[in-house]
Amino acid sequence: VVVFYDCEFTDLTSNSELLSIGFVVSDLAAELYIEIADANLETASEFVRKEVLPLFGKFNPEILTRSNAAKRIAGWLDELRQGERCRQIVVVSDSTWDWEHLDRLFGQVSGQSSWSFRLNVVGRTVGQLVDISREITGFSELIEKYHGEHNFRHHALVDARALKSAYWNR
Repeated sequence: VVVFYDCEFTDLTSNSELLSIGFVVSDLAAELYIEIADANLETASEFVRKEVLPLFGKFNPEILTRSNAAKRIAGWLDELRQGERCRQIVVVSDSTWDWEHLDRLFGQVSGQSSWSFRLNVVGRTVGQLVDISREITGFSELIEKYHGEHNFRHHALVDARALKSAYWNR
């Protein structure tokens, strides 16, 4: 199972906080979008305040605490496996920032860094799946085309959809 995902977070520092996360399954219509209820919005950068926060509440988010978000994501990933615990899930983002925030989300909740092993999840960036070094311009154009057609960007669910679209249309 391949799942594309994107995160929005307070800023581009090592202390940034996860604000929202969106997942879309590569070959299904299944999606999950969560906004983090206990995120500290006071630490959000000016860019995030202007571009990201005004989009909150769109696309019927589940609004959950970090702890409940991790539990919900883990349960959702299990649903995708349809009871086959041995089925690996590959989560794909466009940035290592996204993996760091997903990893932190589960690390804060479980206190263990082996969450990905326990959940049989492997994190990848799209560049590890596809040699986009030769087609980076085209790939970026496909993402921009998606955003232009849907009039949203910097929204975790929409950005995950754009990544999935660009991946399949490259």
